[in-house]
Amino acid sequence: MDRDRLKEIQTADVSESKVNEDFIHWMKTKGPGYLLIVMLVIAGYLFMLRYQQGQDSHRVDAWNAYLEARVSGLPASHEDVAQTYADVDSIEALGILSAADAYLQSVVLGKTVGSNANISSTLTIEDRTFYLQKADGLYGAVVANDDHSEAITLLIVSGLNGRAAVAEAQGNIESAKGYYEAVIARVGDQYPTLAVQARIRLETLDTLVDAIDLPSDVEVTARNNQVLRRNPDPVNTMIEALNNITDAGGE
Repeated sequence: MDRDRLKEIQTADVSESKVNEDFIHWMKTKGPGYLLIVMLVIAGYLFMLRYQQGQDSHRVDAWNAYLEARVSGLPASHEDVAQTYADVDSIEALGILSAADAYLQSVVLGKTVGSNANISSTLTIEDRTFYLQKADGLYGAVVANDDHSEAITLLIVSGLNGRAAVAEAQGNIESAKGYYEAVIARVGDQYPTLAVQARIRLETLDTLVDAIDLPSDVEVTARNNQVLRRNPDPVNTMIEALNNITDAGGE
């Protein structure tokens, strides 16, 4: 090997040794800081990924709980879901509306909450009053949270229509008119069909002013048990018809 070649190899070895020493020095002085930054970035990414997965799982749990409450039909279940998952989508408003609807439906059916084909209890006057007050309060809670955005128009309209229905059930026609007028104003041009529906209900409210007097249970029972007086003379239409024919022939 010639001297020039040997000199090049020795120079290369010295350069590589210098590079290694610089790298080791960098690793000792600045390496830990950069490594810490990289680890923090990785840890932050993993945290965000885990947080997103948790949010998705929480949202799924919320909607599953809401659907389960719908199956049960119990207002208390809907209220629990609304409170527990108030931070998920529109679960809070939907849960409150569903609870109010359940109370109002019980009034319409005349059955207590929880009644079914196997167990059914007739709604008392006290229960009816309580259910209507409870439903009106729940509908009102939804309406009170109106931020006048188009995103929640349907929720607010449902609350206003619910309050109008309660007012009709209580015989408060003037309040019902106010709620239907509020529906028309709130909908505007966003949902014309809902505005037309509210206007039709508003125009037909006057027919509810004249109350219809229905017979009481006692009156219905007495009428069913009433014995009709009959003519003591026997009536035989066939014989009368034959007599009439005979008389006519004899003449």
